[in-house]
Amino acid sequence: MLTRQTLHLITRFVVISSAALVGIAFLVGGQTMGVGAIAGGVFATLNWLAMRWIGERLLSANPRGKGLLGILLAGKMFVSMGAVALILGTRLIDPIGFLLGFSGLVAGIITGVFMARLQASVAPAPSASTEESQG
Repeated sequence: MLTRQTLHLITRFVVISSAALVGIAFLVGGQTMGVGAIAGGVFATLNWLAMRWIGERLLSANPRGKGLLGILLAGKMFVSMGAVALILGTRLIDPIGFLLGFSGLVAGIITGVFMARLQASVAPAPSASTEESQG
C-alpha cells in the first residue's frame, strides 16, 4: 500500500540517487557531462515532487477527484516531455549527462519502494498482550 511515508521516503532516494549519478557523471564525463547530469537530476527531483503532490492527493480523493487528478497527472507528463524536448533541443545540455542525472528518478523510486517494503517487513508485530487489551 502506498502511503505518505513511502512517498517521502522515495523523495529522499530520488535526491540521493540523482546526486550520486551527478558525481559519477563528473568523474566519467567531466564538466560537460556533469552539468548535464545536474540538469537531469534537478529535473528528476522536480518531476518527482510534482508526482508526489498529485499522489498525496490521490490517496484521499473521492472517485471524481481521482479522475481529475488522473487528468492532471497526464497533463504533467505531457508538460514534462515537452520540457525535456526543449532542454535537449537547446543543445546546451549534454544528453547523456541529462539522462544519467534523470535516471535518479527511476533509481530513487525503485530503491524507496524497496526500502519501504523492507521496513514494513521488519516492523515489530503487535504483541499478544496489546491485542488482548484492545479486544
